[in-house]
Amino acid sequence: MKIRSSILLCCFSLLVSAPFQLFAEDIKDYEEMVVTASRIPTPKYQVANKVTIITAEDIQLKQFRTVVDALQTVPSLSVIRSGGAGKTTAVFSRGSNANHTLVRLDDIEINDPSAGGDGRMDFSNFLIEDIERIEILHGPQGMLYGSDAIGAVISIYTKKGTEKPKLTGTFEGGSFNTFNQYLSASGSVSDFDIRFNLQHLDTDGISATTSEFVPAGSFLEDDGYENLTLSANIGYTPNENFNSRLSIRHVATKNDLDLNVFPIQADNDSRSEAEIWYLGSRTKINLFNGFSEHILYLSYTQNDLISKDDTDPINPLDFLRNKNLGKKNKVELQNNFYFTEDNVVTIGLESEEEKVLTSLVSTSAFGPFSSSVEAHARNNAVYIQDQFGFMERIYGTIGVRMDEHENFGNEVTYRIAPAYLVPETNTKFKASYSTGFKAPSTFQLFGTSISGFGPFVGNPNLQPEESKGWEIGIEQFLFNNKVNAEITYYNNEIKNLIQGGATTNSNVGKAVTRGMEFGLSVDFSQSLSAQFNYAFTRAFNKITNADLLRRPKHKGHINLTYKMSDRFSLSSQATHIGKRSDIDAATFATIKSPSYTLINLQGNYRYNKYLSLFGRLENLLDKDYEEPNGFSQPGIAGYAGINLTLNP
Repeated sequence: MKIRSSILLCCFSLLVSAPFQLFAEDIKDYEEMVVTASRIPTPKYQVANKVTIITAEDIQLKQFRTVVDALQTVPSLSVIRSGGAGKTTAVFSRGSNANHTLVRLDDIEINDPSAGGDGRMDFSNFLIEDIERIEILHGPQGMLYGSDAIGAVISIYTKKGTEKPKLTGTFEGGSFNTFNQYLSASGSVSDFDIRFNLQHLDTDGISATTSEFVPAGSFLEDDGYENLTLSANIGYTPNENFNSRLSIRHVATKNDLDLNVFPIQADNDSRSEAEIWYLGSRTKINLFNGFSEHILYLSYTQNDLISKDDTDPINPLDFLRNKNLGKKNKVELQNNFYFTEDNVVTIGLESEEEKVLTSLVSTSAFGPFSSSVEAHARNNAVYIQDQFGFMERIYGTIGVRMDEHENFGNEVTYRIAPAYLVPETNTKFKASYSTGFKAPSTFQLFGTSISGFGPFVGNPNLQPEESKGWEIGIEQFLFNNKVNAEITYYNNEIKNLIQGGATTNSNVGKAVTRGMEFGLSVDFSQSLSAQFNYAFTRAFNKITNADLLRRPKHKGHINLTYKMSDRFSLSSQATHIGKRSDIDAATFATIKSPSYTLINLQGNYRYNKYLSLFGRLENLLDKDYEEPNGFSQPGIAGYAGINLTLNP
């Protein structure tokens, strides 16, 4: 009843404001481009699916330092970080599982096939200073992107080289003995544009362990974290019909975990190291005077994680040696045929191979445990999409895809996503119906483990998890596009969910996620703007009707930005996380975690064209909360720094 009332209220508000539409500019003047929705740059007003965009300006004004900081502000995403900086971070999109979100960096699929046993993306090591834009395409998107895209596709694009040579440096310090440095060099030479980036984050952090889990004779110790990220974006454009781009990213981290999970308790010599490589190229050729466009993508990713814990007098039973190595090779050919100005047909071919090598040996109060997997999997796919427009009012996409996996056979996905634009009132009605799937991970298929409870083996007969989802929505621009209101209702049913049993995995789970998303953006003046976003999410087990864990039913975010001049700006955000089901870290019983609200404040001051000053306060109310239960989160914190630019 609450969600229905909210929808009716929002629709009534839009209708009441209709008389003001006559004074609005054409919505087509607001030509923000979206790539992820159709893999072709498309004006956002033509896109039928719900898309959330985080720009470089958002990152700079709000002083995000990691991708996690940015994603936390999106209400339809539940972001769970097990402690402070650098700790394992999962994202649940529209109530789906953590491994149901596909993540792409400069068109490179970067989900780690060895992570978590199910191939999820761990966002904990992703610094953000070199990021130009983040696009979040919500809902099942298997037709364009294949496996993993059940809840959303998150596309991250890095900054490119500038026309004029430019050197940039950012130096920041603050709470928890945190130091953050960023250096960038960019420019263009002849037909090349080049950008090199170095990011370094070093912090003492906080203890993820709460005081109740400190064993006798021990103490809480801060969990330090260090991240060194090197990246490059290089482009070559000899003429208007040819472009090639290379993206490279290397991440090296050191992480003090200080936490033993089974059972949860402080263990001050637990630590991990990670080395990550993302490599990708994109080569585009235009033929026949622009009639056809052919794009070749090549990518390689490698995630190498080592976790260690030695026995000690306080924890004499705890020992851990865990190695995870995940590799992925992929080649894609995207062919776009521009039959008319309003009709583009895309035919794509893909081939991907995953390789996983993991080994774990540990002891704890529960006894010895070991697991391992050494396997690979190949998937080939073909898809066709038609993107169309008619009379400058009707827009949409329709497409179908077939994946051929060497272990479970064929999987067919499809999508139809129409939008109807009313230029006279700047109103867009949109809808979509789409499907998605998640291929079983190599560990779920072939992994083995031995514990005090007996042996466990993978199930090579597993079928993919499958989803069918739909959404409908209205988007309205008012007052010369100074006000933008949007409301979306969605429903997504997921079947064949993979669950572990006593001895193996099986496809026995079913889930439903449904909800409403509302957004309102207002430019009160050239100086003052505000954004309000809210999501109601109901995610439950269709068999037991129990709520899925760690998905808040209510999440809202408010942002206020005040630009006092071209030099000085203030911004503030409030993010509210509602009550959600969780597992009690001490008793393992299902509980309701309390709601909480986080408030952040930032200030930016440009002294001159070379020097800028900035500062921020996080968790301004010093809210004490655990996310998930049993894992502490940072209290109030302050940071300040400078930004230097040469040859601006």
